[in-house]
Amino acid sequence: MSPREKIARRRPLRRAGLTLVELLLAVSIMSIMAGMLGALAMAVQTSFEYSQGNGDAVQHARVNLDRISRLIAEATATAEYPGVVVAYEDYGAWRFPDTLVIWHPTGAPANAAGPPLISELIIICPDPANPNRLVEATLPTDNRPVPASYAQDPASWYPILRALVGTSAAHKTVLTNLMRASSATAVPGPATSASRLRGAVRFERELRPSATDWTRYTQGTLAWNNLAWPQGIYGTQTGLRQVWVRTELQLMPGEHVLTADMQGQQAIPFLGSATLHYELKK
Repeated sequence: MSPREKIARRRPLRRAGLTLVELLLAVSIMSIMAGMLGALAMAVQTSFEYSQGNGDAVQHARVNLDRISRLIAEATATAEYPGVVVAYEDYGAWRFPDTLVIWHPTGAPANAAGPPLISELIIICPDPANPNRLVEATLPTDNRPVPASYAQDPASWYPILRALVGTSAAHKTVLTNLMRASSATAVPGPATSASRLRGAVRFERELRPSATDWTRYTQGTLAWNNLAWPQGIYGTQTGLRQVWVRTELQLMPGEHVLTADMQGQQAIPFLGSATLHYELKK
C-alpha cells in the first residue's frame, strides 16, 4: 500500500447534511411539542385564574353577608318602624327588591319611638352609576325624618333612595365590585348601558307578627294571643317580634367587563340570612 493510499485511508469520512424530509420531520416534531407545552401552560393559567377568581368571590361574599347580618342584628326597631325595610322597584312583570335599609344610629336614636332620621340609616344597594358594585351608603348630614311610606309602601320610597345614594352628600363604601349585572329588558335604553343593567342582589324580609296582623291587633280585630309570635314566645304584656332577612348575592369569579351577557361568564350565587329580635308591648 502506497503512502498516498495510507493517508487517504486515515482521513475521516464526511457526514452528509440533513435531507429536506428529515428537516421537515424535525420541524414538525418541534412544532407539536411547542403546541403541547403552550396548551399545557394555558390550561394551568386558566385553572389558576379560575381558582383565584372563585376564591375572591367566596371571600367577598362571606365578608359582605357577615357584615349585613351584623348590621341587622344591631338595628333599632319599634312596632311601626321594624328596623329593616326592603325597598323594591317594579318593571313590568319583574320586581327588583335590591335595596336594604337598616335603622342603625351611631348612638341613641334621635326619636326612640320613630320615625328614624335619614342620617341614621344604612342603605345597601347596587351603585346607581356602576351596577356591578354593591355599596353601603350613609347620609350623615341629612337630618330629615324618613317619609311616612318608609315601612308601609317601600316601593314608593325606592326612587328617593336611589336619588339619595346618587348624591355627592352620600358617603359610599364599595362592599364588592364583583357583582353580576344583568339586563332588565323592560327598561328603555341600550342593552349595555348602566341605566339598563341591574345588579344581581335580592333581599326578602319577613315579620312575625306581620305588620298587617299588628295593625289588626291595634284596631281590636285580632287578639293578642292569636298573633303569630315566633316560637310562641310572648307574655301577658310583651311579645317577641322576629325580623328575618334573606339575601341572595350573585358574584362573578373575578372582575368583568360591564356588558349585558358578561361574555359568557358564569355567576356564583351566595345565600345568607339574618334575624333581628325585639319586644313588642301590649
